[in-house]
Formats: sequence, structure tokens, C-alpha cells
Amino acid sequence: MRLHLSGFLALAVLTLSGSSLAAEETHPYVECTHEASEADLTAAKAAFQAGNVSFNEADYPRAILYWEDAFRRDCTAHPLLLNLARAYELNGQKQQAVIALETFLQREPNSTERAQIQRRIEVLKKQLETEPAAVPVAAPPPATTAPAQPPPEQPAQPVNLKDHPKSNRVVPLVVAGAGAVIFVVGGLIYLDGAKKVKDYEAQCGPSHKQCPPGVVEPANDAAKKETTGGVIALVGLPVLAGGLIWYFVAGSSSNSAVVRPAVGPGYAGLALNGAF
Repeated sequence: MRLHLSGFLALAVLTLSGSSLAAEETHPYVECTHEASEADLTAAKAAFQAGNVSFNEADYPRAILYWEDAFRRDCTAHPLLLNLARAYELNGQKQQAVIALETFLQREPNSTERAQIQRRIEVLKKQLETEPAAVPVAAPPPATTAPAQPPPEQPAQPVNLKDHPKSNRVVPLVVAGAGAVIFVVGGLIYLDGAKKVKDYEAQCGPSHKQCPPGVVEPANDAAKKETTGGVIALVGLPVLAGGLIWYFVAGSSSNSAVVRPAVGPGYAGLALNGAF
């Protein structure tokens, strides 16, 4: 009877250990073969901001849910993989954290943080070899209401992300192009009128009293054309300049990621919070 009881206990321990080690489910990140549309970028930004709120509240399952959705919509936002790796690690899903970090290095091979990320991967793999996998906290169901508004941005070191094409930078270029067209058209009209005025002045003399018959009226028309062309060119010039200034001001307001100190078991460094 004692032998049977010991065998039953050993079997129970092995079963529990096996279920613990197999508790974590992982998934790869598919190749990025599409460009995010304007609607995808807007939805990704909202999901990213909602994930920031959840992460700052230590609600890592919900942060993972939002950030995975944001990365699915815009797979070119590679720094999001670093956010996901940190959230997965804090949620006890170290295997998935390793996958996220390795995927980041594959897609950003020239990253200046490559050496630090490789050391972090090595630490996580050693931890996976020496300790049983923790059962991850289940992610909550998606919120049916709109994501909570993020809190005021805290001071942080900016890290520039890859710029995305946005319509708010197309409009200034259209305005600048229209100004350039107006300026060129006005300039051509002015130059044509000025040339004709010069020719008529050569025929009429300085006092304009020696004009041949039928020259006065065309000469007056040429003078009006010269004036009109100059006015049109002067209107187009500030439109062109304003469009260019608008374009560069819009470009200087591109979003960024932030790096915050992060300390955890077996790891101390920086946690990247990206932005769109």
C-alpha cells in the first residue's frame, strides 16, 4: 500500500511539472509584407497608447493584448517588439519574450542596442533552463468601450522612430506646389509682357510720341500684361514659402518612443516605450 502511494505521488509531481513547463504558449511574428494604411496607423496608435496605460498600471496581460494588436496593424513599428518582450517577461512568458527580442534583431540588424539585447536574450534563456516556466496570467477580454485616454506624458529620453507617411504632410506639399505653379505662371506672363514693352519702347522712343500707327494700344496691353504677371508672381511666392514652412513644421512634430528604467529579476536596464 505504501509503495502504491509513493508511486502515485511521484506520478502527480511529474504531471504537475510537465503541465507547468508546457503552460506557456508561444507564437512567431510573421514577415512584414504589407504597408499600413492610414486607418491601420490610426488604430495602431490608439492601441499603442492604451497599452501604455495598462503597462504603467502593471496590467501586463492587457498591455500585451493592445500592443500585439498595434504591431499586427503596423508591422514596421519594430520598437514595439521591445515593449512586448518586457511585458511578456513581467507576465512570466519568457519564451515569448525571447522570440520578440530575436525578431527585433532580425528586423533591425543595425540597432545600436544589439549587444544589450543579445545579453538580455542570454539571461532569459539561462533562466528558462534553470527554473520552471511560470503560468502566465490570462489576458482579459478586449474592452467593449473606447480605450482609456493615456495620462499626461512623463519626461523621458526621446528615441526617434521610423516616420510613417501621413496625410497631414501631403497637404503642405500640395499648397507649396500650387504656390510654385502660380509663381512660375506669373513670372512667364511678366517676362513676356516686359519683352513686348521693351520692343514697343524701341519703336516709340523715350517720349512715346514717335509710335507708328496701331502700336499704342498693343503697347498699353503689353504694359498691363507685365503688371499683371508681376502681381501673380508676387502672390504665388508667399504661398510657396508658406507651404514649405508648413511641411517642415509638420515633419518636426513626428512622434517618438521613450525609454524608461526597468528593473526585474535577473535583468536591469531600459524598457522602451515606442510611439507612432
